[in-house]
Amino acid sequence: MSVTSEPSAGAGDVRPFQVDISDEALDDLRRRVAAMRWPEKETVADLSQGVPLAMTQELARYWATEYDWRKCEAALKAVPHFMTEIDGLDIHFIHVRSQHDDALPLIVNHGWPGSIIEQLKIIGRLTDPTAHGGSAADAFHLVVPSMPGYGFSGKPTGTGWGPERMGRAWAELMNRLGYARYVAQGGDWGAFVVDQMGLQAPAGLLAIHTNYPGAVPADVYEVLVAGGPAPSGLSAEERGAYEQLDTTLTQKSPTRLR
Repeated sequence: MSVTSEPSAGAGDVRPFQVDISDEALDDLRRRVAAMRWPEKETVADLSQGVPLAMTQELARYWATEYDWRKCEAALKAVPHFMTEIDGLDIHFIHVRSQHDDALPLIVNHGWPGSIIEQLKIIGRLTDPTAHGGSAADAFHLVVPSMPGYGFSGKPTGTGWGPERMGRAWAELMNRLGYARYVAQGGDWGAFVVDQMGLQAPAGLLAIHTNYPGAVPADVYEVLVAGGPAPSGLSAEERGAYEQLDTTLTQKSPTRLR
């Protein structure tokens, strides 16, 4: 894999970035997929033991023989990419300004285990709504960053890059791009990041939008964050919801993982 960006004079600079994946890297990936050593078939006919072997093998066959990376790469190259260093880490992002000068700046967060590729299909509709049946009032200047450790962003060398830190980094990114007023959107893991941005309320952030809303009574949430047992008196449905939230917070909250 080859990715290039122009040299930066120092931290805080924004520099152009280009995606260029070599044929050798793609051939090596296909060889490694084809060389997979498969486990035994599951012992049940449902999904209770995880993803069925046959489904996984079909997916691997598709990735090794049919998936057209060059088509995806062309879509990536059709939009401008940039790199900047924030808090000691290189952050990659797409930045597309609308032709409408009064467009509202919007930073969009991808989820886990997704990437900025998920957002490619919304760029044209948000930055150029008049071409899709909308009006100039619907336009956004769009910023789509790759989370630390994802895609083309740098990999953290230590702990601490959780939603709180990413929220602060995205606020710095928007400030660095000259956006004094902006909004933020996120889904899945990205929803946790925009939640933190809303709590941090950086100067310039007008509002957040989440694909992963949730409302939990304050006393129940305190127990969840602390990792305690479920409160007494919950119905079967409430206990099920509590257990789901407990699993989610264990997996995604740095507070629970420290």
